[in-house]
Amino acid sequence: MADNRSSVTGLTSEEAKEYHSFFMTYTIGYIIVALVAHFLVWQWRPWFPSVKGYALLDAQLRQWLSQATGYAGISLQPNAGSQGEYAGLLAIAAYHRSRGESHRNICLIPVSAHGTNPASAVMAGMRVVVISCDELGNVDLDDLRARLAEHADRVAALMITYPSTHGVFEQSVREICGMVHEAGGQVYVDGANLNALVGLAKPGKFGADVSHLNLHKTFCIPHGGGGPGVGPVGVRAHLAPFLPNHPSRPEAGPSARGFDNGG
Repeated sequence: MADNRSSVTGLTSEEAKEYHSFFMTYTIGYIIVALVAHFLVWQWRPWFPSVKGYALLDAQLRQWLSQATGYAGISLQPNAGSQGEYAGLLAIAAYHRSRGESHRNICLIPVSAHGTNPASAVMAGMRVVVISCDELGNVDLDDLRARLAEHADRVAALMITYPSTHGVFEQSVREICGMVHEAGGQVYVDGANLNALVGLAKPGKFGADVSHLNLHKTFCIPHGGGGPGVGPVGVRAHLAPFLPNHPSRPEAGPSARGFDNGG
């Protein structure tokens, strides 16, 4: 019988049918549906936990990303920016629950933020409250103060894109972070435009608590022709216990898997 295995996936047509639903449910990232990563992960997954080279690669990449962003904890699990946003917001929600503040469900999002932010917040079970911007595209500090006062002890997070989708570097970003922290919330800085910061500024040092990193943009991971999309999430130390991690590690967080980042 002739072997009809695909030269790309290594699957026969029958196997492809069997795993059709697996391949077709891959999460859409910011830009593209990346199936190539799933093909590769599916073939390697059984050996990942026992291959020391992959463990070294995982640890080294996380260390480099930590140095570049100023964050204490990095998870490589998210396959795309959208997944990174979701993982980061779930970490924030888990952090609030651990402090007995599960009632915090308001996510403040400026109109200048990346378009996926509201969708991620809703998926994470939060209610979105929009913050205005001034005529120059900066976050309106007066409106931010008003919304913080209005929702008081229910604020879970602020999501901002820095620099913003308007191309604006918020001159008052430290003040913005301080206002949210004073209200008991966490600051999520969307890493979609991290290219403009690398080597110059670190989100984890100017007040942010969480960011996802679009490695396929900032660090030139090939993104054409179907992927892969890569969206690790970085957090400050107090949120690190709530990141997804490797199940063999004692500090493993929720939804733990092996070193692969497959679904």
